[in-house]
Amino acid sequence: MTGFIIGLITTAAIISFAELSRKIDLKFFASLNLAVIPFIYIGFSIDPQSLMLTIPGAAFFLFFAYWGYKRLYILIVAGLALHGLWDILFPHVSAVAPPGYDIFCITIDVLLALYFYFKLK
Repeated sequence: MTGFIIGLITTAAIISFAELSRKIDLKFFASLNLAVIPFIYIGFSIDPQSLMLTIPGAAFFLFFAYWGYKRLYILIVAGLALHGLWDILFPHVSAVAPPGYDIFCITIDVLLALYFYFKLK
């Protein structure tokens, strides 16, 4: 439950920043969120086996962020939603993921995907 609550608070802070920053390019901000989030997992991947999965995973989501920004915005939303699946799988790949981290990240990914979808559709 703690991971969920911290995820809600973190998401509220991200959305508040986006709403309060009138001059921010929301499409760029959405792609930046998707580009940065997966790289956090590299920090939890201290063994080579985990790194062999997290680096290509981060590149995969970076691709969605870039093409979503340049071509088709819905790719950013889809990338955030797909990242929720990655959150479910990651604890099975890395033994150093903190307890509750999956729920924390799923909360952020799903809520940000919904926010950016409705805000920029």
